[in-house]
This record gives sequence, structure tokens and C-alpha cells, in this order.
Amino acid sequence: MHATAAYSEPVYIVRLPSVPSSVATAREHVEALCRKFGLDSFGPVQVVSELAGNAVEHAGMCGGLEVWVSVGPGYLWIEVVDFAPEFVPDLDHVQEPDDEQERGRGLLIARTLAERIEALVLGDRKALCACFPVPV
Repeated sequence: MHATAAYSEPVYIVRLPSVPSSVATAREHVEALCRKFGLDSFGPVQVVSELAGNAVEHAGMCGGLEVWVSVGPGYLWIEVVDFAPEFVPDLDHVQEPDDEQERGRGLLIARTLAERIEALVLGDRKALCACFPVPV
């Protein structure tokens, strides 16, 4: 599903069941890669947490999820892939929920912290992707 144009970059993939504990594993995967490459992990870890949480909640038991990470000159690219392409959020119209709502801020957080987010659908799966600039 890799959406980045830099296909020659290594891609680090973790496949996870669609259960709540997988969100922590996704965070650990991204945190470890940021540490490996000497990158600030705050934004990427927060965003993967939100995207993986959404995949677990909305894709349910539809085949698990995958977290794909690549690091290239000037960018860190994260994809959270699930197997429920029928639920694709409208990333262009993410609105802040009312103050009384306890949920619904995940995509807003992702849009705030990432340089770019996008949704891709390919057959039986979709990926929510986030790009972060990194020092060259």
C-alpha cells in the first residue's frame, strides 16, 4: 500500500490484530524508529496513536491493521492500514467537536501535528497516512 514516492527507502512494517492493545504496540513501533533515526517522536507517536485507535474502533475485526513507516531525506512517512475501506474520513473537513464531547479529536490532532495527512483506498484496504518533515 506504500503511498510515498520514495519506494527505494526501507519500509518498517508491523502487523497487528485489531484490538485496543495494538495501539500501544503501534506507538512503540514508531517511537523505536524515531529513536533509531534520531528524530523527535512526539508528533509521530501521537498521530500513530490516533490513527491506530481509529482503525481499531472503526475497522473492528476486519483483518487487523498494519503500521508502515519509512524515513527518507527530509521526511518521516507513516501509514496505518486497515481492511475496512468503506469507512474513509473526510480529511478536508475535520471539525473540532463540541466541548461536551469526550471523543472525536483524533483526526484534528493528526492534522495539527503532521505536515500532511491523506487517506488512500486500494481495493479491500485503506491507509491513513501522515507525513512529518525531518532534518536532512
